[in-house]
Amino acid sequence: MNNLEKENFLILGAGNMGICFVKALIQNRIKANRIKIIEKNPSLELMALKRKKKIEVFKDTKKVSTNINPSIVLLAVKPNQLSQALSSEFLKITKNSLIISIIAGKSLKELKKVTKNNNCVRAMTNTPASVGMGTSLVFYDRNTRQKNKRLSKNFLSLIGQVNETKSEKQMDIFTAIFGGGPAYIYLFIDVLTQISKKAKFKNSKNMVIQTFLGSLLLLLSEKEDPVNLKKKVTSKGGTTESALSILENNKGLNNLMQKALIKAEQRAKELNKI
Repeated sequence: MNNLEKENFLILGAGNMGICFVKALIQNRIKANRIKIIEKNPSLELMALKRKKKIEVFKDTKKVSTNINPSIVLLAVKPNQLSQALSSEFLKITKNSLIISIIAGKSLKELKKVTKNNNCVRAMTNTPASVGMGTSLVFYDRNTRQKNKRLSKNFLSLIGQVNETKSEKQMDIFTAIFGGGPAYIYLFIDVLTQISKKAKFKNSKNMVIQTFLGSLLLLLSEKEDPVNLKKKVTSKGGTTESALSILENNKGLNNLMQKALIKAEQRAKELNKI
């Protein structure tokens, strides 16, 4: 249960990412009365959870009862929604809370300033969190207490793997590589699927997905690096070698990905200034 059963939770923003944490808390048997949600435009999925699990959902931070005492607060709203959401009522009930932010482009220094709370932690994750397979990165400053480090890591581990960085600057490149990572993988799957369909394979999509899934499971079970496993597939003078000679010619694929990720990182830095 990740030692979170005695904590009280307040989730600000239950969109795609916020609701992942709500569901993860429920799956880990956190009592519904320990979970409070603030979401201006609740989805049908969230409303169904509210009815089924009897979780309190508020549409406005001003309407949250001032007698609740959240020990852990998740900030999961869009960057341009944060300042409007931080009402005086919200600041009052969270003044002693551990605040974990997964908001893109908001530095830890800025988070402490706008929340009027020094117990802030900055993190980022990605969409596989929805199936408990997220990859998260967390940053603490030198003043973060060990208790808050432990609590935040336990909380983030509900939705997958947690990694720590000593440099907040890595948040931007994390967003570029791992935040967007699922999209790059889906793109490659789609390309192979379209090519497979042109070759008249009736079950193209599932065949491509199975190839990806099987390859990943093999990578995990063999405990070898991708380069060695690639060599095992590639026979000298064979078809795979011919295809790779195009993809790897003058580091073509590598250079293309580097170029794409640099552009993504630059955009992340631009968003930090908005």
